[in-house]
Amino acid sequence: MRKVFYGIGIFMVLCLLTLGSYGTYKISDMRLKMIDMEKQLEEQQSLQTDTVKNQIGADTQCTIEEYDKNSGELRQRTKVTSANLLGMNRQELVDFLKKSQTPYYNYSLVAFSPQHVVIRQTRTSYETYYLTEEEGKVQVYKGDKETLYEPTEIAVDQLPENLQKEIQTGKYLDSEEDLYNFLENYSS
Repeated sequence: MRKVFYGIGIFMVLCLLTLGSYGTYKISDMRLKMIDMEKQLEEQQSLQTDTVKNQIGADTQCTIEEYDKNSGELRQRTKVTSANLLGMNRQELVDFLKKSQTPYYNYSLVAFSPQHVVIRQTRTSYETYYLTEEEGKVQVYKGDKETLYEPTEIAVDQLPENLQKEIQTGKYLDSEEDLYNFLENYSS
């Protein structure tokens, strides 16, 4: 009988030791998981802070570069950021500019920081028209200055003096609408 009590006692001690080591293992495993969760939380908070730091704010200056491929002219306008850009990060702004493309204008991001954003608006060549004088008459070329778009019978000397000078040196019109307005106003 004594041997049975000793056997049960030893078995109970072994069970307690096993439960103790398993409990210790579980506690240390939970601590490691908690430490990992804390690190992940800190990283998320850091990312959120960085994202806020790298967004367009109300005090961000926005420079629009207007580039004309035909004349090679680059004009810059700096203004405060428009409301529809507020809160955007770099990737969101790039996506927004891609969606804003039109047949007449292409947009690209030149520089991005929370303090200053530079956007280039490129006027494409096919929507511009070039007015010039040939044999005393106004001739309409496409924006490349080589492709005759439409010959006219508009006499240059019948136009207002400032317009005569512009056409003699070459005058760009930004759109088909501007061209038709010109033709409508000065054709006989």
